[in-house]
Amino acid sequence: METTVEKLEAMFLKSEADLEYIERRLTLGFIKSETGCPAEENPAVMLENLRAIKAKHVALCSQVKEIAAAQKESMDSIRHNLGGAMELVQRFQQNTDLQVQSLTESERESAELLGLAVSETTTEVPTLGAASGHQQPPNCGYEEVSDAMLEEVPLDVRSSVKLADLNMFYQHLQ
Repeated sequence: METTVEKLEAMFLKSEADLEYIERRLTLGFIKSETGCPAEENPAVMLENLRAIKAKHVALCSQVKEIAAAQKESMDSIRHNLGGAMELVQRFQQNTDLQVQSLTESERESAELLGLAVSETTTEVPTLGAASGHQQPPNCGYEEVSDAMLEEVPLDVRSSVKLADLNMFYQHLQ
C-alpha cells in the first residue's frame, strides 16, 4: 500500500512538472500570437484555467501527503499493538508451559510484512479437559478459593467465573 501511495505521489510530481512546462509554452505562445483569438482559444483564458488546475493539483498533492502520513501512523500503531499482543502470548506460554498452534502461512506472511518476529513453535495446545487429567493435589502451595472467598469478589466479576474453573486455573498456574 505504501508503494501505491509513493507511485501516486511520483505521478503528481511529474504532472506538476508537465503543467509548468505547458504554462511556459502558453506564455511564449501568447507573446507571439495575435490578440484577436476567440475566447476559448485565447491564451490568457487558457493560462487562467491552467492556474486553476495547478492550484487544484497542489491541493491534491497535499492531501496525498496527509493520507500517506495517516497510513504510516496507523501501520505503526498496528505494528506496535500486534507486537505487544505477540509478546504477551509468548509470556503466557513461558509462564504456563503451554504452547499455541503455529501460525498459518497467511498469518506468518502478515507478520513478516509488518516486521514482527514470529516464534516457530508447532506443539498443540492442551485443552482444559486434557490438562485436568493430570491435576496436582490441592496442597501444592496454594489455597483453593472457597465459596466464602468468592462471595467477597464484586458481582460483575463473580458472575463470569465459576469456582471450579477458577481453582483449576490456580492449579495450572502453580
